[in-house]
Amino acid sequence: MKLSDSEIVARIEAEESKSYGVNDSQLSFERSEAINFYLGLPFGNEVEGRSQVVSYDVQDTIESALPQLLKVFVAGDKVVTFDPKGPEDQDAADQETDYVNHVVMEKNAGFNIFYVWFKDALLSKNGYVKVYTETEDEMEEVEYSGLTDAQLQMLASDDKTEVLEHTAYPDPSVDIAMLQQQAMMNNQDPMSIMQPMLHDVKLKVTESKDSIKIKNVAPENMMVSVDTTGPSLNDARFVQHRELMAVAEIAEAFNLSESKVEGIMSDIRSVFEQESNARDIYSEEFDRAVDEDDALVKDTYIKINGERWRYVVLGNQIIYKEKCEYVPFACITPMIMPHRHIGRSYSDLTQDIQMIKSTLLRGQLDNMYLANNGRYAISDRVNLDDMLTSRPGGIVRVSGEPGSAIMPLQHPPLPASTFSMVEYMDSMKEKRTGITAYNQGLDSNSLNKTASGVAQIMSAAQQRIELVARTFAETGVKDLFQLVHRLVRTTLTKPDIIRLRNRWVEVDPREWKARKDMSISVGLGAGNKDQQLMHLTTILQMQKEAIQIGITSPEKIYNALAKLTQNAGFKNPEEFWTNPANTPEQEGQQQKPTEAEIMVQGQLQIEQQKAQAQMMQEQERSKNDIIIEREKIIAQAELEKFKAQLKAETDLAIAQLKAQVGLL
Repeated sequence: MKLSDSEIVARIEAEESKSYGVNDSQLSFERSEAINFYLGLPFGNEVEGRSQVVSYDVQDTIESALPQLLKVFVAGDKVVTFDPKGPEDQDAADQETDYVNHVVMEKNAGFNIFYVWFKDALLSKNGYVKVYTETEDEMEEVEYSGLTDAQLQMLASDDKTEVLEHTAYPDPSVDIAMLQQQAMMNNQDPMSIMQPMLHDVKLKVTESKDSIKIKNVAPENMMVSVDTTGPSLNDARFVQHRELMAVAEIAEAFNLSESKVEGIMSDIRSVFEQESNARDIYSEEFDRAVDEDDALVKDTYIKINGERWRYVVLGNQIIYKEKCEYVPFACITPMIMPHRHIGRSYSDLTQDIQMIKSTLLRGQLDNMYLANNGRYAISDRVNLDDMLTSRPGGIVRVSGEPGSAIMPLQHPPLPASTFSMVEYMDSMKEKRTGITAYNQGLDSNSLNKTASGVAQIMSAAQQRIELVARTFAETGVKDLFQLVHRLVRTTLTKPDIIRLRNRWVEVDPREWKARKDMSISVGLGAGNKDQQLMHLTTILQMQKEAIQIGITSPEKIYNALAKLTQNAGFKNPEEFWTNPANTPEQEGQQQKPTEAEIMVQGQLQIEQQKAQAQMMQEQERSKNDIIIEREKIIAQAELEKFKAQLKAETDLAIAQLKAQVGLL
């Protein structure tokens, strides 16, 4: 049954009311609280005159985990690798791997994308990115010199070309006087012969080109149906991205007139949510005033009658709709909650620890303040202003005996268990998150400092971090690269020339295959570099012995050297080592051709020789024809010249004869 636009809008509003991300929901509150804890803002239970210090456990944990996670994906030259469908497909899969990684990491500043994406997930439970195609105008200024009139007209007639500078001058290789004389000989008007011109021009060439764009989406701008059972949005029944856009942007993006967009302006008050305001540590909510021309655009992906549709809703009207096969968003979460879309963040694991540690630190500081500035019982014989001013060497004026007028009040000392409680909370945080003092290069008096003890601690911590990295890789990162591969294959209609593996190559996405198999390596950068160096060095030593008995190859040794180079922090191993697969010797090594292949090659050579001989004959014949034609033209010109001269002499003789007859 086909639904009307009003029925579809009603269904979308019904989905909004029961989806994750509803304004003022528990989820929004928890996310805004996580941001407050990350920024170290006061808890709201502070007492004036007492310590208000806040521990930064949430921030420390996230900032310690973030570099280790980013290193996994950006330390090497490839984030993902597309697997070939067969041996014959290896080269194509390698090229697609290189190009898609290039699109993500180079054309879209992949490090910045991954940094914000991962930080959103570690702080706000889930992180989102959007993949889409955008048409961009690329402008280039080019200069030409010595163009003919026809060449200039051909270039200037292109709608993509604009003439910036133009200089015209006579063609020095053409003698206009000779051309006019030849015209007179041919009984033509010499004034009709124009001087050929040459042109020097500077042009601006504008070319529209589709490009793949990736952008981070704030978690509060996403709405997802609650029955989504994991981070992936591929099977979600309802997904919506909310975004403020200007009227001109909406009109251009969806091919509408600005007047029509203004007529259906939407309510934008719901955009200002708790999470967005929580990030405003410098009162940006007052400076970030909403322009009157801004409107809330709801990019919605919903399943209706088993089919997925995209509806762009402005106000209560649908301004764009199309049937779609996928959702252009990729989502990650550090800890997956089984059967739920929203996961757990590092903030969820450390907020209570930050609260407890802050309370303990406040008590320690208050006790220290009290020890340095104790409380006293005084009589009316003591100068109150002097007593309230506490400073080293300060004088207190007292009438009479001071001992009878001032009596210090005893306060209980801080229990020693308070300091061990702070240490205990740190160890609890390490157990929950896997972020230890050794991960941060710090010393910890409470942990075993022996080599084996540190190794065990580091191994357990690395497993926790590697689990988060593997979770990111197998969910959102894989979805991101599949989305980019799909868009490159289906939307880019022109070949692209880029530099891959230190060589300029032409990539034509129209020849690509649909791929779902890919591998993502999360080992590099996840562990201790010294440990990896030791393992790689051992492998290289074993390969030296193995190559002598034929159980390894130069390519395998190159792979180990490449990993060793990447472990050292260099992204491009080919700057240091030569890949045997790219050497001329290796490229020249081919299997011996079969007898049938030799016969086919021989026949091809014979045909090529015949074709070359025939071509040479045709070229020789063409040369002779050109020479004959040129001789004809010269002879014809000489004949015409002789005729003209003879006619002129005859006319002159007749005129002289007439003159003589007239005199007689």
